[in-house]
Amino acid sequence: MADVIEFDPVDSIGAGAFGAPGQRTFVIQATKGAATLSVLVEKEQVALLATEAAQFLDRIADEYPDPVGDVTGDPGDSPVAEAVPLFRAQMIGLGYDVERGLVLVELRETASDDDEEDHDDPFDDEVEGHVVRLYASRGQVRAMVASGAAAVASGRPRCPLCDFPMDPDGHQCPRWN
Repeated sequence: MADVIEFDPVDSIGAGAFGAPGQRTFVIQATKGAATLSVLVEKEQVALLATEAAQFLDRIADEYPDPVGDVTGDPGDSPVAEAVPLFRAQMIGLGYDVERGLVLVELRETASDDDEEDHDDPFDDEVEGHVVRLYASRGQVRAMVASGAAAVASGRPRCPLCDFPMDPDGHQCPRWN
């Protein structure tokens, strides 16, 4: 049985990084009251979440118009602070609670394996490990998307020849033979 943690709803939610470029730690972080929850993610997961969440929000806005207006949040509204993550997310899912108008961001420590039982319900709690469910407004999720995209873009500059990140100490480009 999974250890389920819910912030329903969150006070704030953010995706970002802390640390020096090249050695950054990427997290999805949420607060509710005095509690702060950090989940370790990969840079690529943050980039993909930013893209997919923005598209997801656009799709639900067409089907379920937001009565208060689907405002784009300011990335500064979803800061990420240095903290010890609870676990590393293997799977990230998005959902929408139509009745309450809240977006669900679900983070799972263990991804279900296709070789095991066939799970039709992606929100099935029969897997081991932590499961975090964060319920947030559309504006909060848009702010998370913006802060995550900004964190990904603020990394090390890329080499114009090989497109690999360049270290501040120098770069040995594989294209310079």
